[in-house]
Amino acid sequence: MRTPELPIEQTNEFRMLLRNIEAIDDVRLIEAIPKELFQPKVWRGMLGALVSACVYIGALVGVAYAPHWLLILPLWLVAGLGAWGLFCINHDCGHSSFSRSPTLNSFVGHIVVLPLLFPHHGWRHMHNLHHLHANCLELDPDWRPRTRAELKHVTLWDRLMYLTSRGWFWWIGTVNYQYHCCRPGFLPKREARKEATRSLVIVGLFAAVYLPALVYFTGPVGLVLYFLGPWLAFHAWFSTTTLMHHTTPELPFLPIKYWTRNASRLLLTTDYNYPKWLHFLTHNISVHTAHHVAPIMPFYNLPRAREALKRAYPGMVREKKLSFHQLFEIVRKCHFYDPVHGYYLTHHEERRTRSGEPQHVSL
Repeated sequence: MRTPELPIEQTNEFRMLLRNIEAIDDVRLIEAIPKELFQPKVWRGMLGALVSACVYIGALVGVAYAPHWLLILPLWLVAGLGAWGLFCINHDCGHSSFSRSPTLNSFVGHIVVLPLLFPHHGWRHMHNLHHLHANCLELDPDWRPRTRAELKHVTLWDRLMYLTSRGWFWWIGTVNYQYHCCRPGFLPKREARKEATRSLVIVGLFAAVYLPALVYFTGPVGLVLYFLGPWLAFHAWFSTTTLMHHTTPELPFLPIKYWTRNASRLLLTTDYNYPKWLHFLTHNISVHTAHHVAPIMPFYNLPRAREALKRAYPGMVREKKLSFHQLFEIVRKCHFYDPVHGYYLTHHEERRTRSGEPQHVSL
């Protein structure tokens, strides 16, 4: 039996998106950005790493000397923010936008995420798969929506993680991502698997020293206070940020028939305008459209690159003000892929669809 073409019915919003995709089909988006913005300044990247390290370590010191246990959770969130900032430096290293030296990028990338037990090369190659296929329904490894039928063909772990993270436990979604980054066999190319294995060995050796030492000097409770709590807080920042970049009720993952590289770079992500202090501590990670157009762009030049893209392609860069409302809209509505309209179904709408009841999709 022939598989039906998805989406089965095109909404006006979907057709408008296809027209925008066609309009930018043959252009070189990167040419809209001034060339001087591509030059990295290693000292600026190092300064960003130092700031995030100070936030992370300072919060852990705060946990150690907290006068009341009620302060521990907010201090974990601050530590998670510092760790997320360190990961964003790792992100630049992975894209060679930290410096033009592969050796320096690899060294710094490994160092800044070692406290999180994150393998730099495993992540780098997984992340490159995302950049190659951002918001492609069949191929993007990050936050790709699935139908209920698809979940029958994945592992029990992946099914559990999908169903729990598509809702009020969204903040653990990247735990599963870290697990896959620790699986070199998941990567398609041999050289990528070799590099990922080397990173995994480095992380394993570090963990073999770091975690026992932590328990020895601070006891089993210290493992929770100084590693597990901040690690989960880091994933809360990581999950929230990456989920919001490419997932909203009005932004679809496109079947490969309609997906194009330019669409994934310019049209299928959302920039969130943070307070200035949060942009500073997260190294402009949510100036995200310019990053997809030019991954080699250093983080401190992304705002200027975005302005250049907005001038060149009016109305095509999606921007929103960061708010809890935006996050809760995603958490409440974006659960399953809707094969009829190409957007999202909630858990409730998906159950009604399976039972044969008419569905209503909010766009």
